[in-house]
Amino acid sequence: MDNASIVNSIIENAITKVRLFEPNSLIRERADIFVKIHLVPMDQLIKIEKGAIIPSAYIIDLALIGPSVARVKEYLDMHEDGSLTLGRRMGKVKNKEQLLINYIDLVMRTLRFFNNYFVCRHVLDHVAWAYDEVMNNSAVIKLFRDELRDNKEVDKALNELSKHMVAVITDFYNGLRSWVLNNELRRPSYTQYFIVNEILKRLLVSEYLVVIEANEDYYYLGLLRDASLINTIVRLS
Repeated sequence: MDNASIVNSIIENAITKVRLFEPNSLIRERADIFVKIHLVPMDQLIKIEKGAIIPSAYIIDLALIGPSVARVKEYLDMHEDGSLTLGRRMGKVKNKEQLLINYIDLVMRTLRFFNNYFVCRHVLDHVAWAYDEVMNNSAVIKLFRDELRDNKEVDKALNELSKHMVAVITDFYNGLRSWVLNNELRRPSYTQYFIVNEILKRLLVSEYLVVIEANEDYYYLGLLRDASLINTIVRLS
């Protein structure tokens, strides 16, 4: 298949997942529209001007994770000790650390595939699951299925993980921003350290994972690639 056919196959597969697992009947009925409107071209939300990120639409806040973000590794090394704290379902599995690593890797590969697009968290898990089926013979999803009872439980666990990952990234960046700009130190939790460190391992020097808060509970994730940013500690308000 050519790239366009692969993209269409992944999107159609994600639409099927929404119809199967989405609890809201109105969303299930309009699953095709729901998925497609939550894949947003990057330039509809942000643009780069003179080394700075400029919103091209109203957004509440954003977070950046990347090797070139100012003092990110120094801040990361200040993390607290402890153990991973995840959602209720992931907290019960035996191999949660490796499953989390596999999940992060899957999300990053999915975002890299959907180059120049933001993916809304509300469809991210179904798009990533579809990507894994089409491109990876469901290798990651099979690992989740081995730990959980059935596909519905897998879907709920993925939803918990994406919520948790977005919260971790935004909380980490808020802490980094306060430390760099205001010299107010709030040490990262061990879970923040673990997740952000795994993300950094998968990014090149010129790449950034961007998380945009566009509305209450509406977060968009995307990979900004080949970006020369002068200001990486962004405060919109």
